[in-house]
Amino acid sequence: MFRILGMGNALTDVLIKTHADLLLNELGLPKGSMQLIDASRFHEINQRIAGLPIQMVSGGSAANTMVGLAKLGQHAAFLGKVHADEVGLLYLKDMRDFGVETRMLNGDLPSGQSLVFISPDGERTFATYLGASGTMTAAELSPEQFTGVDLFYVEGYLLQDHELILKAMRLAKDAGALVALDLASYNVVEANREFLRMLLTVAVDWVFANEEEAASLLGLPVAETLDWLSKQVKIAVVKRGEDGAMAREGLAFAQVSAIPSECIDTTGAGDLFAAGFIHAKAQNRPLAECLSYGAVVAGKVVEVVGSKIDKMGWESIRNALSV
Repeated sequence: MFRILGMGNALTDVLIKTHADLLLNELGLPKGSMQLIDASRFHEINQRIAGLPIQMVSGGSAANTMVGLAKLGQHAAFLGKVHADEVGLLYLKDMRDFGVETRMLNGDLPSGQSLVFISPDGERTFATYLGASGTMTAAELSPEQFTGVDLFYVEGYLLQDHELILKAMRLAKDAGALVALDLASYNVVEANREFLRMLLTVAVDWVFANEEEAASLLGLPVAETLDWLSKQVKIAVVKRGEDGAMAREGLAFAQVSAIPSECIDTTGAGDLFAAGFIHAKAQNRPLAECLSYGAVVAGKVVEVVGSKIDKMGWESIRNALSV
């Protein structure tokens, strides 16, 4: 069994389905983006959406991937930070109920929440109050947290804290683990482009990106970006939504089509794609098969609101993958 440790923002997702993009425009949230907001802005948006139907569930990009891996039978752990408030305690319970080992830190600020606006076409827009999750520091990381880890998976949303990222990757390497990075969001890539290029050259083994993130990194067509990435890391994956995904591992190239799905909400699609891909790679499956595993899991999560697939959905996935 592969042992995977994910690190990221421990955020409770607050899912809001919109009937049009007028609300996004009114709130000044670019469609498809991830905007970090402070406590006062969080309060302001909460007042505006008061009365709208919402759904709350534990989330965060790397956490979603760890849930997917646990459901697929891998040993998955998550390192993040919450406060001992109602939201934080529910977060911990949720993750453990999903089968994920929690290696959590405790913070003084309220637990983080991510307001997820789901447009009619399934696109999602995030307004994220990091709260306690955003106060994780390099000083709080220790070698013990990385003991026994085969793969360290970190979300790009942490890239703004260069010291934290560098120490985490160093501790993972010292523990003998591979390092995987998901680029997270095009605007995160734009804000950290030079630092990210350095990481990819010296510290990252596997990288996951979508087309927008890949374009933001180099300003080149997808195929050329994939070629460049494959020269920096061992495995480079570019997710292309409805057009499937492509990957390079050394000289090997593979691409797959997306699984036909009734898209309701794309929240967690990239996170769950990574879970399927990593699960297959842990079994030493060929590159094309790894992409297919990712496509199957991602194709199922877009059929539900939020990033959590129900019991019947996981049974369907396991049957499709013969897990």
